[in-house]
Amino acid sequence: MTEHKCGGDLTLGGQRVHERLTREEPELIARVLARIQAEVADYRRLPVEELAGDIAGITRQAVRAFARSLREDRELNAAELRQVGASAVRRAEEGFPLEAVLTAYHVGAREIFAVGSASSGTADVADLLEVADRVLAFVGTVTGAVTRGYLEELRTKVGQEHTARRSLLSVLVDGGPVDVVARSAGITLPARYVVLSVELGPHADEASPGVDAEIAVRRKLRRFLAAFEQACGDGVLASLDGPGGLVLLPLSDRLSDGHAVLDAAGRAAGVTVLAAAETAAPAEVREVAAQTGEVLDVLRWFGRAPGLYRLDDVLVEYQLTRPGAARDRLAAALDPLEAHPELVETLDAYLALDTNRRRTAAQLHVHPNTVDYRLRRVRDLTGIDPLHPAGLPRIIAASAARRAAHPRP
Repeated sequence: MTEHKCGGDLTLGGQRVHERLTREEPELIARVLARIQAEVADYRRLPVEELAGDIAGITRQAVRAFARSLREDRELNAAELRQVGASAVRRAEEGFPLEAVLTAYHVGAREIFAVGSASSGTADVADLLEVADRVLAFVGTVTGAVTRGYLEELRTKVGQEHTARRSLLSVLVDGGPVDVVARSAGITLPARYVVLSVELGPHADEASPGVDAEIAVRRKLRRFLAAFEQACGDGVLASLDGPGGLVLLPLSDRLSDGHAVLDAAGRAAGVTVLAAAETAAPAEVREVAAQTGEVLDVLRWFGRAPGLYRLDDVLVEYQLTRPGAARDRLAAALDPLEAHPELVETLDAYLALDTNRRRTAAQLHVHPNTVDYRLRRVRDLTGIDPLHPAGLPRIIAASAARRAAHPRP
């Protein structure tokens, strides 16, 4: 069994490795920087002064830390790892890719080994293997420190941006000093937003045996929102839960077709989407968001198919469901049906299926004659005949008014 050799005694080509690295440090750093530029494309985008300054300084720290760890026969200490982590934080602040940083450290480690082993011969095999092992251990330790520092900064940055956007959305929806909040968060407000109130259908995974429904819902929402961000950029603001919520899209040349963007988001999430939309200046978002929420309610009450709608698409239905004496009187017309849930169920299905009696019977799993009987009972109890053309508009209006006056959970 080969006895472990002290790092300070590791010798290749007749010279201790840590001494060689120290003596040839300037040339080694130049070689590392040149190779990083040649092999890691992202570093070619950096200004020359940053490469000659910050990046060269980080490289020098890494080379010296490895040489010290050999001389003192130890792993990197806490202070050395803090230096590595601090440099990773700076790269994260700049938005520099983590994979490029990690690749650069691997390039540097290969150059350290190449310089340290340049004069090795056949008699140095044992020490050469030991040096290689030390280099690999060094890379592993540095990779962990870089990743931790980078991701901690990224989490902090993402958390701050998320908080800022949530604050901005709250101010837009609830009212307040929008411009002040936007400036403090470093966010440039668009001239106008597309305000979307959305209802998402369930994803198949939510009801699949053995699948965590909460995870399925979060995945659905993440994919839905990611599609908007891909189409509209990072100015998207959203407040979403399982069934849906509110989305604000910055109106720009990138958002030319709201229908197409909504369809893409629905496909990405794997669900159907029912949405009400209007445009609004930032100062108008509060009022418009309330209105699109009301329009979405109307779309649900009238059983509209999934898709994107505006107020103009449901003007009559919207007006019928506005609070007031007329709506209350219309809703009251169906009060006699409250004691007969089978009649309410049949009437709702009949209206939702475009007054098709056979489809209504199929959905309810009853005979068409049963549907006719129940609809005649609705006529007898309310005085409105859903089977007669003259009674149909009134029964539709009464049904919508009832749903508006008594929303279902």
